[in-house]
Amino acid sequence: MSVNFTIEFDAQAEGYQAEDIEQLLKQISKSAACLSTVVILKNAHYLTTKAFSLLHDYLQKHSTRVLMVLISSDRSRIFPPLLALVVETPL
Repeated sequence: MSVNFTIEFDAQAEGYQAEDIEQLLKQISKSAACLSTVVILKNAHYLTTKAFSLLHDYLQKHSTRVLMVLISSDRSRIFPPLLALVVETPL
């Protein structure tokens, strides 16, 4: 995969809200002219349920051109339906 666009997104302790993910998805949409987009989502366990749901729905529709890298220290707090779309790589 040739990467044309990379987005880094880092949650703080207050978490990712749905609005944050909507902004992220807008950034991804702006990269539509690129062949592929890599999104690095740090502290992914801080996403709210609604934020996870938005991300999950987007990835189901656009997964062929978006590579989502979820970085988390707490796998148990990741939205289970989103994990079904993830290929895990242990450190």
